[in-house]
Amino acid sequence: MSGSSRLSSLDGLRGAAALIVVVHHCFLVSPAFAAAYYGGETGDSPLRLALIYSPLHLLWGGAEAVVVFFVLSGFVLARGIRSSSFDWFAYFPSRVLRLYVPVAGAVVLGFVLLLVPHAGGPDSPWLQRDASDYDLGSMLQDLTLVGGTSGVVSPLWSLRWEVIFSLLLPVIAYAARVIPAWLFGVLCIVLSAVGAGQESAAMQYLPIFGVGVALEGEWGRIERLIGGLSRWGRTVLWGGMLPLAVVLLSMRWLLPPSLDHSVLVAAAQAPIVLGAALLVVMAAQWAPLSSLLSWRPIGWLGTISFSLYLVHEPFVLLMASATGASRWTLLTAVPLALVAAWLFWRVVERPAHKLSRGVRERAREKKTVMVENPPAVVPERERELIRM
Repeated sequence: MSGSSRLSSLDGLRGAAALIVVVHHCFLVSPAFAAAYYGGETGDSPLRLALIYSPLHLLWGGAEAVVVFFVLSGFVLARGIRSSSFDWFAYFPSRVLRLYVPVAGAVVLGFVLLLVPHAGGPDSPWLQRDASDYDLGSMLQDLTLVGGTSGVVSPLWSLRWEVIFSLLLPVIAYAARVIPAWLFGVLCIVLSAVGAGQESAAMQYLPIFGVGVALEGEWGRIERLIGGLSRWGRTVLWGGMLPLAVVLLSMRWLLPPSLDHSVLVAAAQAPIVLGAALLVVMAAQWAPLSSLLSWRPIGWLGTISFSLYLVHEPFVLLMASATGASRWTLLTAVPLALVAAWLFWRVVERPAHKLSRGVRERAREKKTVMVENPPAVVPERERELIRM
């Protein structure tokens, strides 16, 4: 499989994950489904219970989709470092622009849409949003991200860790080269599980990006191992890996819900992260899944995935208020969010991407000029005269 096809399938995986996050928020409009996260009665409907406490939860598993995002981000950024054109001098300003310009657009859009009256929806704890909560201080908090987010535009919480990881990338990439990549990945999974149990967000989320970095470090070995298998061997491999990844990603909902919360999330975290890593491998290396994720409609989802993730939530809130039921929210908010994301991609994200590339190229050119024409060394006596 060519490198371009592989990247296309990973873009498709990101697009599918973004759509799952949208569906996740539509499901949270229902008090019964929201109870799985916020506490309360989920009811005794067999279908509802299956959608909550079985691998079917992955159809609307927003938290698991974000773990996939984090692994993908670590993998893709680490892959970029290996490019012959990569330059740290250009990386930082371009990366900051690439993230912050769309975030600023999402903050403004969220504020505007929250001004639209949207009371009267289902009695779900997830729907408790008020435009008055989004004051200037909260908006500035969301615009800076690093110190935390307001929670009003909830998808921004993950962008905080995306930004911090992007700034720490040199340190993490260096660690992944000093330590064997497979061992670094294991350590990251363990740290993430410990962080989940101790309710340390930084320890829980940042190592997930490290798993993606470690995965990229072992990518050549993974390709050789898979390439060395017979056709029958690959059939057995993928036939076993697919259900394994599904079970691992679903672990949060397969463990007894009666467990103490900290024990539950700690026990589930390592399997979830490992399942996300396996899913990335399958998306790139398993031809049927790679072809599906490279299919044009899913590829389009991949193109607008960042915009869809950023801007969908206010539309879900509005449709929940307008329709008054989660099933109608799903049918109306998803297409509306897709259209809004496409417009946001054209108006905000794509120009931001072009600006980011332009800054990166100018930074490279400036560094080249500085290297080729270093400043002349001024003798000490002349420096003293200048200071006088």
